[in-house]
Amino acid sequence: MSFARITEKTYCPFAKRSQMGPGITLRTADVEQELFRHREVVADFFRTAAETSRDGMVVTFEDPSLGATLDALVDLTRRFYTTLAGMFPSVYIPDDPRPDERWYAMIEGELFFVVSFAPCYPETSPRYTHGDDRTYFLLQPASTFERNAEAIDRQREGIHRAFAAVGKPYDARLANTENDMFKAVMPIDPIDRHIPWWDAEAGPAGA
Repeated sequence: MSFARITEKTYCPFAKRSQMGPGITLRTADVEQELFRHREVVADFFRTAAETSRDGMVVTFEDPSLGATLDALVDLTRRFYTTLAGMFPSVYIPDDPRPDERWYAMIEGELFFVVSFAPCYPETSPRYTHGDDRTYFLLQPASTFERNAEAIDRQREGIHRAFAAVGKPYDARLANTENDMFKAVMPIDPIDRHIPWWDAEAGPAGA
């Protein structure tokens, strides 16, 4: 399995035809050190994403423990964003984010957010990895949504219905939340809650 195979199995038409930039693979649990070594690859992707019409960049975490449980994924997400914030001054994590407030995380002038796919997600989740024990972070630049804004608006409800029809419900309120921080980690059950991955004191899975 690979992230490309995962997108082939999704019910989102935009994912199936997306054009990805060069990805990076982190092979150990030392996320901070490994990610820093890829700083220029990350910077170059966001520097050129708009002009090359790239829809995303995939970060692959090979250590199975990093996404084996929802709690582990929450911890990984916080570590990942904290490391990015140390690498790029334009990435920041507010102390008390609100779902209705816009969050501006930026690298090389490109706004972006992260969507996670991990083995902790069951078959009923849109973030399911189909038996792959690796974890994937999809870094999506804002320019891809600007290019496809009209098509996304036309197909949004149909996409949600398609996921629901195959038993993979997607919380529309989460998808439409203004603050992209809240989309990084998708809850499992119930699906209509927010997981504050940025809060190390929040407890298991943001409880």
